[in-house]
Amino acid sequence: MNDKLKERLGHFGQGGYDASLVGMDVLEVEGGKARVRLPVGEAVQNLHGALHGGAVATLVDVVGTLAIMSADREGRPGVSTDLNVSWFSPAPGGSTVLVEATALKSGRTLAFVQVDVRRERDGVLVAQGRMTKFLG
Repeated sequence: MNDKLKERLGHFGQGGYDASLVGMDVLEVEGGKARVRLPVGEAVQNLHGALHGGAVATLVDVVGTLAIMSADREGRPGVSTDLNVSWFSPAPGGSTVLVEATALKSGRTLAFVQVDVRRERDGVLVAQGRMTKFLG
């Protein structure tokens, strides 16, 4: 992990919108991959007590960006140009999800990433997202 990425991770979750992912634990960020664990606490639950769709989209953006930064020689976070998410199963409040992002390609100006969100207890796929970033 390069120094730029280590510095950014040191500030992660301390302010701005990233702070909404209360309790997120970064497990790995290296070689175009990122893996985090997030408890489904009240801050990320919908009205039915399950992981909120907006929180899933935020996870795709945040964890996908970490994977892209670790794949890019300059550690650039880029700017999102496209983000899509498909939801498959709920993650109930009190459970934990594992989020794994893989940079599919990081080029001179564009990067592409895929992100899987799974329930930790049984590995069921909760959601899958893809994102494209402009690396200006």
